[in-house]
Amino acid sequence: MTVYIAAPFGNYIKTKKTRSVIGTFTLERRTGLLKQIITTLRYKNGAWYNAIGLRNPGIGHGLQHYDRSRGDVLSIAAIQPVDWKILNNILPEDIDVELNLSCPNIDHFDDYTKDIDLFLNQKRMVIAKLSPKTTAENVKELLEMGFTNFHCCNTLPTKDGGMSGKKLMIYVDRLVRMIKHFSADTHIIAGGGIETIEDIERYKALGASSFSLGTVCFNPIKLYKVLHEL
Repeated sequence: MTVYIAAPFGNYIKTKKTRSVIGTFTLERRTGLLKQIITTLRYKNGAWYNAIGLRNPGIGHGLQHYDRSRGDVLSIAAIQPVDWKILNNILPEDIDVELNLSCPNIDHFDDYTKDIDLFLNQKRMVIAKLSPKTTAENVKELLEMGFTNFHCCNTLPTKDGGMSGKKLMIYVDRLVRMIKHFSADTHIIAGGGIETIEDIERYKALGASSFSLGTVCFNPIKLYKVLHEL
């Protein structure tokens, strides 16, 4: 069992019991991170919302701060159709990556998954980070490309921005069952609303073999308790 600290929390939280996902990085720098955090990050009605939209210092910065010795995973996303090819050419072949295919706060170009299979090789793990709204057709397409590692799931698109927290659990449940239905030979990272060891066991019973901690990182006490009980 592997436990991941989800991006962007993985940029700051490093523990001996977890792997940190750093990013998400795009090809070019996207400014305005602090402003978007201040103006869009909100907690209401039992969930967190944000519309940060992949604000980040760019892939060059990401590579400089990638720590191979700690087993970091580099989270990346494309803004333009050519970005996947360029990012693949830039990255060393043995860096584990998470392809963020599902940020709800950017406009995805048509055929957003075109060329993502370029990242697949025998030297790295490639994780596809899915949207809560991922369809059976989407899953089949990724499986046919050769993907075997899936992160279920990203934040849910809403009028207030991407929603995270406990309310994601029903979407994660659906995705884990769906992927396992199509292929039992998959590695699923379940993340969405995990606050206790019992939440991890619940996802494990559905078929997940690894787990991602995200919004629980807003609460250091809960995070410490989960990590202590691992």
